[in-house]
This record gives sequence, C-alpha cells and structure tokens, in this order.
Amino acid sequence: MKTVEKTVKGKEFESLKEKLRKAVELEGFSILSEYDFKRILTSKGKKCDSNVYVVDICNPSNAEKILSLDSSVGIHLPCKMGIFEEDDAYKVIYVEPTSFIEKSSPEMLRILKDVGDALKRISTSLIRSQERGEGT
Repeated sequence: MKTVEKTVKGKEFESLKEKLRKAVELEGFSILSEYDFKRILTSKGKKCDSNVYVVDICNPSNAEKILSLDSSVGIHLPCKMGIFEEDDAYKVIYVEPTSFIEKSSPEMLRILKDVGDALKRISTSLIRSQERGEGT
C-alpha cells in the first residue's frame, strides 16, 4: 500500500486536530472513530512521548458505491488519516485508496481516485491553514 505524507510545521496539536475534523466534514466525510494514542496510552499507565492522532473516516455515498461494486473492498474501509508529531512539525498521513486494489473495474478506480483526491484536499487544507497563520 502506498501512503501519502504531508508535513505541517509549527501547528498546535489540538488546533490541528480541529482543522482535520472540519476539513473531513467539508469533503462530505464523517469521523467514525478517533484515537488520540498519547491520551489512550497515558490513561493506561503507558508512555507515549509524541502526539499521535488517527481517525477512521467515511463518505457514505462513496462507500455505498464501492461496496455495491465489490463488497470485499470493505476490508479497506473506512479510510484512515493520521497526524503524527515529528520534531517541530506534524506529518499528516493517509493510504492512497487506489493502491490497495490490484485489479478493478474502471468505475471502482474512478470512485477510489475521487476518494483519494478528497483525502489529498483534506491534508492540503491543513498545510494551507498553517501558511495563512490560522489557529497557531
């Protein structure tokens, strides 16, 4: 699987999480689950030195189309995006949706490309908001 990484410099973690939530919503996705691993591990008495935030996101319209074309692709749903602290910046990472399908119909590839384009816009919006100085 191919992952896509984008770097967001100097962003405050809670602000970046909120920007991600808003960008996900603007693209017609919803957050199904969210995991703040530093908070989770700390609450269990474990150590986590950096912020790690992962969300499971879904666009119901695209999920419906994908599952109607090939229900076995459901193993790759929902999409995941993560924010990972790295030195003085954060990495926004997601799996390129077309990378987990070796053979597929043109319709499936079109839908997965649309989903991938939306994930790219979501991650890019975080970088743009930082460049404009929003929420730092």
